[in-house]
Amino acid sequence: MTLEEVTARGYAALEAGRWADARAAFEEVLSGTGSSATLAGLGDALFFLGELSESVRCRERAYAASRRAGNVPEAIDSAVWLCLVYGMSLGNEAAARGWLARAESMAGPDDGLSLAWVDYCAALLATDAHRCRDLIDRALAASHELGDPDLAVCALAERGVVLVKGGDVQAGLRCVDEAMASALGGDGTTFYTVVMASCSMLTVCDLLSDLGRATQWSLAADDYMRTYGCPYLYAQCRMVHGRVLLLTGHWAEAEDELRHAAASTKDVFPGMYHRAIASLAELRVRQGHFDEAKALIERIGAPVETSLVAAGLALGSNEPVAAVALAERWLRSENEGTGDVVPTLHAGGHRTSLETASARSLLVQAQLAAGNPAAAAVAAEHLGDLDASAGGVCLVSAHAALARGRVAAAEGRLEPATLYFEDALKWFGHLDLPLEAARTRLELARVLAQVQPTLAISEARAALSAMDRLGASHDADTAAALLRSWGAGGRSVPREAGILTRREHEILGLLVEGYSNPEIAGQLFISSKTVAHHVSSVLEKLGLRNRAEAAAYAARLGSS
Repeated sequence: MTLEEVTARGYAALEAGRWADARAAFEEVLSGTGSSATLAGLGDALFFLGELSESVRCRERAYAASRRAGNVPEAIDSAVWLCLVYGMSLGNEAAARGWLARAESMAGPDDGLSLAWVDYCAALLATDAHRCRDLIDRALAASHELGDPDLAVCALAERGVVLVKGGDVQAGLRCVDEAMASALGGDGTTFYTVVMASCSMLTVCDLLSDLGRATQWSLAADDYMRTYGCPYLYAQCRMVHGRVLLLTGHWAEAEDELRHAAASTKDVFPGMYHRAIASLAELRVRQGHFDEAKALIERIGAPVETSLVAAGLALGSNEPVAAVALAERWLRSENEGTGDVVPTLHAGGHRTSLETASARSLLVQAQLAAGNPAAAAVAAEHLGDLDASAGGVCLVSAHAALARGRVAAAEGRLEPATLYFEDALKWFGHLDLPLEAARTRLELARVLAQVQPTLAISEARAALSAMDRLGASHDADTAAALLRSWGAGGRSVPREAGILTRREHEILGLLVEGYSNPEIAGQLFISSKTVAHHVSSVLEKLGLRNRAEAAAYAARLGSS
């Protein structure tokens, strides 16, 4: 087979989303030649395979090869690609601006399309809102005039981000939704168009705390994902997607996304890496795996970035005074602007009302647990002020209602507490946040127990069932203990001691592959001590004596 035929095979594999086949074909071609197009193709395959460093190196070589060959459009294309990846996945703003300047310098006055892409990248890096809007509008107009469907979709999606940041929310959402429909409908010619549109969409959802829209578009992209893989490939987008999955109860998928985000940013993007690990720690807190959460927090030693999840861990560990201090530290970092860890591109470097509302809600709960009802009432009012200024963001309203309900219950005002909890339950249910809804249902049950004990038991059992389904062990144990204190029993169906948990199944699989405890710890982002505990639990539940017997057991299970 000639090199031309192998190259064609590589591009056909790229078009079909067979990234490994594309990589193999382009690597075979590169053993005989170093053409810029082949290097760019290999860079694309590596990017979608998640090998970011190698992908960047290929694109830099492609740029150099294009310059040597005098192919300016290809060189500009590589410079634009490098600008986006350095900015959005590596958090290297200096390199992103450098590659943008390189692309702009190469484009001549008649290179309309190249200049339009330069405008698009410049808009992403612009710090002035008016300049950002002017640049993106210019890029969008040029895309229509010059007939570039990829730029048209990307610029439209980013225009949605610009409008939302400027306060024109409905117009911004219309742009993002249209761009996503266009991208998934096949109007673009490259997979990067879906990636960029998806990243803009997630950014808008993050800015507005609109988890429902993010979930709906993820469902709409299901066919694309089955064929080509997840489009949330830039580190920032993967992080937001992972947090959406975490909050909406899809914990296995959230763990996968957050692990990918951590792996791709470690040693190259410290702020985003810290946020990924902090999010994994939050997942462990929600699961009730407090030792694992503590180990993750201690591993990165980032007190500002981890203070909010550390506050949740302290509260779950019955250390409310520490929880108050940690939540207040996080809120101070937000007010002082010292906690921003997201890249400049898209997010604009500011936190969302989603995290702020969660932090203030947690502070209310911690102050009440610490015996400070007056301070809790003040924190609840601050959350109410945030709700009033958030423009009807459902998540902020839900946290505000929950906080007010907790304060009212602590003050013995049962009727308003009931109404607040019912409002919070409605909002959390509407947003499809199962753990928050279950926790609110349990709070409602505590209030109802004083006036409608039968209904209280029903609500508490519903909360327990939801918590068990999620795998929120600490919350489920709390609900079961409350039911027992009312003489209503705990779980209607006790958990079977001999059945392995999802984490234990993961451990067993890695044992079979011959991984040591430290290697398993590195794979799963947990401590070696925690791995040893899980290994002991696996062996005990299965009635096995050692790792060899565990491997034999798994082999028998696989062949049966």
